[in-house]
Amino acid sequence: MGKMMTNGKSITKEELISKIESYFNERVVLKETKEYVIFAPKTKVGLAVHLGISMQTLSDWEKDKDFGEIVSKAKQRCEMDILNHSLIGTYTPSVSMFLLKNQHGYVDKQEVVSDSVQKIEIIRSEVKCN
Repeated sequence: MGKMMTNGKSITKEELISKIESYFNERVVLKETKEYVIFAPKTKVGLAVHLGISMQTLSDWEKDKDFGEIVSKAKQRCEMDILNHSLIGTYTPSVSMFLLKNQHGYVDKQEVVSDSVQKIEIIRSEVKCN
């Protein structure tokens, strides 16, 4: 059974899974009106705070053979929550892009497609020596 150290204490895979599930089950009200309730989104930073570890420790755990898959799945759930909050307008497009780029590796990509074909002609010249 794999164990990791955090803040001087060891944590098992089962304990980590339980703590991650408690984070995702926690419902913190971000905003409430007569018409709707918006719950705080789940983020990698929030996950690290809930686990009592740094973002660096979370990244290190993701590289671990025993804990990596657990942490990767939790980070995917955070990513999905950001996307869902973006779709319902909780986040502005700029906040969504910032979080996805800085926490989940998204990048702006421009693809240039060209229909024209350029022809390169190589001419061989022979030099004659006398």
